[in-house]
Amino acid sequence: MTRIACLFVPGADERVKPALLEIALRHSPSVEDGGPDIVYLDLGGLERLWGGEREIAERLRRAARDRGAAARIGIAGSRAGARFAARAGSDITIVPPGRDARWLGPAPLALLDLGPEMSARLGRWGIRTLGELADLPSRGLAERLGGEGSRLQRLARGEDATPLRLWTPSPVFEESADCPWGVETLEPLGDLFADLAEMLCVRLRRYELSTDAFEWTCRLADRTVHEGDCAPAAPLADSAAAAELLRASLAARPPRAAVEAVTLRARPVRVESVQPRFDEPPRPNPRLLTATLARLSALVGAGGVGSPVILDTHRPDAHQMTPFLLPSLRGIQFPSPLRGEGRVRGGSFLAVRRMRPPRSVEVRVDAGAPVHLRAAGLAGRIIAGAGPWRVSGEWWTEAPFVQDEWDVELDDGTLCRLARDGRGWRLDAIYD
Repeated sequence: MTRIACLFVPGADERVKPALLEIALRHSPSVEDGGPDIVYLDLGGLERLWGGEREIAERLRRAARDRGAAARIGIAGSRAGARFAARAGSDITIVPPGRDARWLGPAPLALLDLGPEMSARLGRWGIRTLGELADLPSRGLAERLGGEGSRLQRLARGEDATPLRLWTPSPVFEESADCPWGVETLEPLGDLFADLAEMLCVRLRRYELSTDAFEWTCRLADRTVHEGDCAPAAPLADSAAAAELLRASLAARPPRAAVEAVTLRARPVRVESVQPRFDEPPRPNPRLLTATLARLSALVGAGGVGSPVILDTHRPDAHQMTPFLLPSLRGIQFPSPLRGEGRVRGGSFLAVRRMRPPRSVEVRVDAGAPVHLRAAGLAGRIIAGAGPWRVSGEWWTEAPFVQDEWDVELDDGTLCRLARDGRGWRLDAIYD
């Protein structure tokens, strides 16, 4: 005989759910996650461990109260019966065996989590409660709704022979190592990280998972903690690429003192295997790409490698670097060649080569307009120009900006973009 218990915490959030699952697992090996505020557990064979159903319900309620959750407990012969008993009853409601249909009779159809189409169809028939659905002729219901109608009617009668969908805690991908002698240099510390990464990658491959981020915590000899993280360009489970990425990240931000203990964590993700299409450009190898980015990060720093993102501001050339992630090429429309944009006389293209950082220049001004400039490798008389254009903004912040810009042509044909602010003149770009 099947007996199901339901733990129901009205208005529970995601912080309460792990506690409910833990409480249920401490009392039964068969537990199902029923949603944000509901957990089911199978009570079969638990009487010898915890006593009768009333004693089990009291234990569950006390355990939830100790965690700060006011739980209602419902026990019946089916999920629907236990759920309705927990929602509609008092703190503890036990439906006697074989009486689920009677208890479920006045319950609303919403208890079955119907889809919009099925709910609308039953509503047109005037069916509002589970009892009304249970009383319909079974043969006629099956003829009109097929197998789904028969299944819903069995649930409305409290006949649910489907076993619980067992919930198991997510595996924790974390490895630790103690270094009581202290590790003071990066090379042995990188080797230690590589060993931990290899153990994590073996576990990830065992579950057919990859990781899109590594996090570590180092306990230092001066009683402080050194924390860090890094993300590969694409999820991976390759220990060699992970080791190189971690070594480069440590080199970019080394610990301040000798390391006495290390904990390395991997955030697991499941990557779908997709067959490449013939009309797609080949994608880079994730392992080689990650290794390349790791070497670049070691050379220029982690903040100098990534994908530039334009900021939502009018400040000239305002952008920030974000970690580079390999996007999915599925469904991307690749741009066609330019159709006249940027063309100048003669059929060629006009490109802007920005100076990063802008180059300092000496500019002579006549009647408020620039007439001559001199810079490293560039000098000449200005024969034509347009401007100034005032660019300003972010006056409400601690770092407002304001500058005037000109487009000028030198006597040798060079086209330039000049800018002037409170710090002086700058060469911002050259048109090629």
